[in-house]
Amino acid sequence: MNWSFDFFKKAPNIESAELHQAAAYVGPRIVWLHGAGQSSTSFNYLRMVLPDWPATLIDYSGENSFYDNLDQIQDSVCSKEPLFVIGHSLGGIYGLHLTQHCNVVGGISISTPFNGSALADWAKYLIPSYPLFKEVGPKSRPMIEANSIPINVPWTQIVSTTGTVPYLKSPNDGVVTVESMEQRKNDMECVRVKNTHYEVMCSNDVAHIIQQRYEALMLQ
Repeated sequence: MNWSFDFFKKAPNIESAELHQAAAYVGPRIVWLHGAGQSSTSFNYLRMVLPDWPATLIDYSGENSFYDNLDQIQDSVCSKEPLFVIGHSLGGIYGLHLTQHCNVVGGISISTPFNGSALADWAKYLIPSYPLFKEVGPKSRPMIEANSIPINVPWTQIVSTTGTVPYLKSPNDGVVTVESMEQRKNDMECVRVKNTHYEVMCSNDVAHIIQQRYEALMLQ
C-alpha cells in the first residue's frame, strides 16, 4: 500500500482543527476523537510525545445526539481519506461508526466501552434531558449498532485496568468496566495497561502502542 501526502487544506468547519505537518511524514490522516464531556485538548500530551503526523482534531458536543455528532464528524473528515482513527472512551464508538461511512484504514480505541455503561441506564432517569445517558447504555442504539459493525481493518483497543470503584461491581478503570472494554476482544486486539480511565491520556505506554500500530500500518 503506497501512501501519498498533501497539505490537506482546512475545510470550513468550526468543530475541527487541521494540523499541518512536515512533508517527511506520509500516511493516513489521524482523526483524534475525544471522550464524552471532554475536548480535543485531552490529547495534548499524546500528541506532544508522538511524531507530527497529519491529523485532524475533532470537538463535538455532549448536548447533541450521537447521530447528529456523527454526521458532523463525517462532514469534517471523510474528504480527507484515508483515515486512521484514535478515539478515547466514547470517541472510540464514533471511530468505529466512521468505518461505515469513510475510508478508515485502521484504528485505536482507548478505554472504550464497547458494551456501553450500565451506569447510564439509571442516570438517564435522573437527567432525562441529557442525550448522552440515553445513548451510552448497553441497550442504546449507538452501542447495539457498534457491536454489529464488522471490523475489517487493523484495530487495537487499549484497556485501562486500574482505578477500580466498587459501585461498578466488576474490575474497572473508575469509569468503565474491563468487561465492557473487552466486549469485542474476538475481532480486535486488546492490550491492557495499568492506568485509570483518564491516566491513559498521559501515558507513555499508550503513546508507544499508538506509534507502533500506526507505523506498522504504513509499512503494509
